[in-house]
Amino acid sequence: MSGEESSAAAKPSFHGKYKFVRNENFESFLEANGANWFVRKMASSSSPELQITQDGDKFHFKLHSLFHTRDFGFKLGETFEETMQDGIVMKVTPQLEGNNKLVMSYVPKEEGQGKPQKHTREINGDDLVLTCELENIIAKRFFKKIE
Repeated sequence: MSGEESSAAAKPSFHGKYKFVRNENFESFLEANGANWFVRKMASSSSPELQITQDGDKFHFKLHSLFHTRDFGFKLGETFEETMQDGIVMKVTPQLEGNNKLVMSYVPKEEGQGKPQKHTREINGDDLVLTCELENIIAKRFFKKIE
């Protein structure tokens, strides 16, 4: 087996459909991001379903709840723009870290609009944990693979 083949085989697979299980400190994270009380309550009480498709370095995420749907794709190592729910445009750089973490660094496209933050998706068996970091606040969202 060539080195290229073995490194491709070592990439983690995030592919699958995940059911939301619970939050930790998510409402505080949303508040630090500037979300109003109503938005924080709605987002914290939602039970989204996450669909991830992965083809090598290319990913596609679809997060669906009763309140909204986020749908975006990207390639590892390539910065892309994502428009957040509040309309703020972020530059996002996705990278793999270790053998089970997808780290996405968010930087506001325009200074003064939005706050830099980091979202890490970590897989362990059928569990996926999304850790959101903003300033000194860390929030977690837990998901379980269902397909």
